[in-house]
Amino acid sequence: MIRALFRTLAQALDPALLRVMVRSFVLTLLSFVALGVLVSFGLDRLHPTGNPWLDPLVTVAGALGVVALAWYFFLVVVAAVAGMLVEPVARAVERRWYPQLPPPRDASLWEETAIALRFTALLIVVNVAVLPLWLLPPVGAVAYPLANGFLLGRQYFDQVAVRRMPSDQARLLRLRYKGRIFCAGLIIAFISLLPVVNLFAPVLATAFMLHLFGGFSPAGGTRGPQPGASRANS
Repeated sequence: MIRALFRTLAQALDPALLRVMVRSFVLTLLSFVALGVLVSFGLDRLHPTGNPWLDPLVTVAGALGVVALAWYFFLVVVAAVAGMLVEPVARAVERRWYPQLPPPRDASLWEETAIALRFTALLIVVNVAVLPLWLLPPVGAVAYPLANGFLLGRQYFDQVAVRRMPSDQARLLRLRYKGRIFCAGLIIAFISLLPVVNLFAPVLATAFMLHLFGGFSPAGGTRGPQPGASRANS
């Protein structure tokens, strides 16, 4: 896991990966701007109080409140953006570290979409459930990273694994290495909450999980054509 993290950081300034990071930054930032604009527009149209002096204040307060709530659900935004960037990140990582790998399998659009939708929905449900626990700060502070770390580890693993194996085999491999994947999810959750860094989290987390996945062996114990079969001097 340490090697996977160091390799991810070592490639952070790679031009190919930087281009994807710019896309990640723009997509993540636009999602928040769009949310704030839509809420402001909606509140402005509703005229919630009917008072010409008070309505603008309510509109601004409502927009800020929704953006603040959206920041709490930032991990959901990161997960959604990550689903759109898996392939370009994977190509950049494999081009540098694992050039001898064969082309990835042709995962169906439905397979990839199902993974993204399933875990985005789970993240929303789990974070809504954890929200009341923040009334007891120690409990919320523990429950939030644990729950999100578990889900993020699963999501990122499944997204990179289905490029190299069918989803049923990916599930078996995930169960075999569930401890490491959970720890990786905690690291991803931490990265996703760091100011500024979190805007690039979808790219960094995907690259990190690609390297981690490369170190796993299939259930039979024999390595397949995975990133773990990297050149010896990397």
